Amino acid sequence: MKQQNNDSRNNLNNYAKYSGVAFEMLGIIVLGVWGGIRLDARFATKPLFTVVLSLAAVAAAMYLIIVRTQKKD
Repeated sequence: MKQQNNDSRNNLNNYAKYSGVAFEMLGIIVLGVWGGIRLDARFATKPLFTVVLSLAAVAAAMYLIIVRTQKKD
């Protein structure tokens, strides 16, 4: 019974950790797109900053996933 309880707790901890990473990813990508839109509006370079910052945000989010999933707890 104790082993099953530990497995259940471990599964819950993994779920919490990875759902937190998902929300961080979403935040990074949203901030990248928002920043690109704001810079495009300020400098009148319609899709340039939005595209560049969106791609950079996706790359940063992927890096975050790689680092967080390889980290041993």
